[in-house]
Amino acid sequence: MDFKDKVIIITGGGTGIGRATCIELAKTGIKQVIGNRNEEKGNEVVEIIRKNGGEAEFIRTDVSKAEDVKNLVDFTLNKFGQFQYAFNNSGLLGDVEPLATQKPEDSSYIVDVNIKGVIYCMHYQIQEMLKYAAPDNPCSIVNNSSILSHASYGGLTVYSATKHAVSGLTKGAALELAQSDIRVNAVGPGPIRTPMLENPTDGHPEQFGGMVPMNRIGEPKEISDAVQWLLSEKSSYVTGHTLMIDGGFCSQ
Repeated sequence: MDFKDKVIIITGGGTGIGRATCIELAKTGIKQVIGNRNEEKGNEVVEIIRKNGGEAEFIRTDVSKAEDVKNLVDFTLNKFGQFQYAFNNSGLLGDVEPLATQKPEDSSYIVDVNIKGVIYCMHYQIQEMLKYAAPDNPCSIVNNSSILSHASYGGLTVYSATKHAVSGLTKGAALELAQSDIRVNAVGPGPIRTPMLENPTDGHPEQFGGMVPMNRIGEPKEISDAVQWLLSEKSSYVTGHTLMIDGGFCSQ
C-alpha cells in the first residue's frame, strides 16, 4: 500500500496493537507521530522504526486530556506541516468486575480514555484535515473499537459501553464527512495476544481461544493489516464501518 511520504498520528503506539501497527506501517515509508502515556515504551517503538530506516517521532500523550491531544496534533503540524491519517488506538480495559461493585472513579477513567479520548482525537484531527483534504489528498481515520461494541461480557460492562460509543462516534463522524474526502472507520478486534488481554488472564490469553469459532486468539499483526487496509485507498468506498476481526466470534 502506498503511504510513502504521507504522515500518520497513532495513539497508544507503545504496546500491543498500536505497537504492531507502528512497526508494520513503517515498512511502507509513512512518517509517524506516536502518542503514548508510557514514554519508555513509546520511545522504544520510535527507535525500532528509526533503526529500520523509518521516520517517527514521539510525544507523551494522555488522550483523556484534551490539552494533550491538541499538543499531539500541533506537534505533528509543526514537524510535518500536515497529516493525512490517524489511528486512534488508545484504550483502557479496566478490571473485570461487575458494574455494581466497580468504583465510580475507575468507571469514570475508562470513559475518559475510551470515549472522551476518541472525541478529542477526532475533534482536533478533523479540524486540520478539513483544511487540505481533497480528491488528490484523501484523508482517513481509523478508531479502535472492539467486538464488545456488538456484544457484551460479564464484568466488562463499562468497557463494552465505551466501545459501543466508539462505533457510534465512527458512524456519526463518517456521515458528517462523507463529502469531504475524509473517511472514518473502526476496527473491532476480538481476543488478541496483547498486554491488555494478558493482564486479566495471568499471562495466558490463549484461554480465550475456546470462545472463538477459529479456536484461537488473534495476533496484533492481524489487526494492523486491517488498519492499513482501512487507512488506504484500497478501501476508498468504505466509511462509517466497524470491521470485526474476531475469528468469527460475532457470527455466533
